[in-house]
Amino acid sequence: MKLSLHALSLASCMAVLLAAAPLAHADIFSAIVYQNIPNPNNAADPANQGAGLASASFSIGALGIDFTSPPSAYTTAGFLNNPTFSNQINGFNPNGTADNLELVITGSLFLNAGNNSLTVGHDDGAVLNITGFGNVVNAPGPTGFSNSPFTVNAASAGTYNFSLEYSECCTAPADLLFVVNNAAVGATTPEPSSFALFGTGLLAAAGIVRRRIFS
Repeated sequence: MKLSLHALSLASCMAVLLAAAPLAHADIFSAIVYQNIPNPNNAADPANQGAGLASASFSIGALGIDFTSPPSAYTTAGFLNNPTFSNQINGFNPNGTADNLELVITGSLFLNAGNNSLTVGHDDGAVLNITGFGNVVNAPGPTGFSNSPFTVNAASAGTYNFSLEYSECCTAPADLLFVVNNAAVGATTPEPSSFALFGTGLLAAAGIVRRRIFS
């Protein structure tokens, strides 16, 4: 039985972080979810991305790559924050179980010159590749919630392409979080006039982000 322990006491820090720094700039090129994958024990197995599998593209919502289930329903749609699905093939079912699925997300992210703080939280397997740095996270097998803060030292500021593979297995919970310099990758930057409201209105969800990072 998998356990996911969270520390709610740090939720209040998110409002400070939001006020102190802009959200991480990132462009999502593609996000695909595959269902009923043949090898949920290995996020890096190409068979989990087979053309014959049920699959769909999905939108990355305002929270960015910050998915958790529970408290949301342990379904594909619930886990992915109820996104918009497109290119649904081979009997893809958005309300199907989140068990035995694979996510493949590609995009670009902005890194500062020098040290950058990254965190990939995952339950279960995850592999993160950043162009020029290789597999900076290589943990494709099943695990309880694991979160591995690490540093990437970029020679110059700029955008770097990434690919993130994640597999979910072995029943709930499901959990995937990708944070660069204290912001979830792909999160929507609020309008300046609504920034304060964003900080408070997102506090509950932000608590989920921070509680997982420091659990």
